Amino acid sequence: MIRPTYRSATLETFSGFRNLLLAVIILSVLFVSHAHPQTVDEIFHNFKTAYEGSKNFSANFEETTLFANKKSVARGRFIFGKPNLLRKEYVDRNDAAKVVQLTVLDGEYGWTYTPLLNQVNKMKWNNPERRELLPGIGASLEDVQKNYDMALIPDEFANPKGVHQIELQPKRHMVSTNAKESLQIWVQSGEWLPVQFGYKTEFEDGTRQSVIVTLTQIERDKKLAPDLFKFVVPEDAEVIDLSEN
Repeated sequence: MIRPTYRSATLETFSGFRNLLLAVIILSVLFVSHAHPQTVDEIFHNFKTAYEGSKNFSANFEETTLFANKKSVARGRFIFGKPNLLRKEYVDRNDAAKVVQLTVLDGEYGWTYTPLLNQVNKMKWNNPERRELLPGIGASLEDVQKNYDMALIPDEFANPKGVHQIELQPKRHMVSTNAKESLQIWVQSGEWLPVQFGYKTEFEDGTRQSVIVTLTQIERDKKLAPDLFKFVVPEDAEVIDLSEN
């Protein structure tokens, strides 16, 4: 008599799981191979939309500067409010509670205070309607596509984490010197906020300068104190008024 054979439940479960896993892998490969890669214009549009939908943006930063084979690192924090409000504090490398330089843009004037010198520089903000691309970097958000050529820079470490690097090269009408300049922005998918930005300059004599600002503890739309972007000149401070120049 031939006895019927039975497959164990464990074997059937494993076989079913294996088949399901194989199907998922195949579908994943098909999806990835046919997925539409985002263009630099689409990524920048997402970034711009996120910016326009935010009331304010704050972060801690680490600023690394390379110039003539010398490296310097500064740290601090900033809060950027729309359209042209900024409070940026550089702090002591050994004591984050100690501010060594403070910059405030109040929408009309820019103020920079250095406590060690007890000195304040005051400058006129020439165009109150102008919106910066990033706090303190100087490029207007509305004019980027008119004034810069944009390109995506592949990054084998950042791209798998959903971070896209955009490089901005000034167009011919923006170039006033023989120095070569470029801006970079690293944008995180999802909330489409910048996680790093920087700029590079190559001068006529061949020397180069690069600045990279890395952001951490990023927040948006915080409740802010009403006087946060109001600068009060410290008592007995020397004020150098450059607003008429």
